[in-house]
Amino acid sequence: MKCESGTCNTEEATCSCTSEMECNDCGCGTADPVAQSMELLHKAFHDALYQAHVERLKKRIDAAFGPALDKASDAMIETAAKVWQSNLVQSEAKKELESKLQKIFSETSKR
Repeated sequence: MKCESGTCNTEEATCSCTSEMECNDCGCGTADPVAQSMELLHKAFHDALYQAHVERLKKRIDAAFGPALDKASDAMIETAAKVWQSNLVQSEAKKELESKLQKIFSETSKR
């Protein structure tokens, strides 16, 4: 097992760790179901805590910035639609050029 950036990496799993010693004893890749369950519960707890923070922040952000975020989202969609349309026009132009070149070169090779 190799401990890098706070994780214990093995072929079977990735566990959190704070030191090489702990990493070697974190239960990754072992047949110890208790150690594996503890590691999974530890990770699940932190994931759930993170999601709880996200949910609370989303409510507050929406209350504080909702109208501005709506306007910003509208501006982004409007711009993305213009870029999309521009890309379609460019794509058609490239296809047209390709078709013309194909015709030019096929006529040249017939001579």
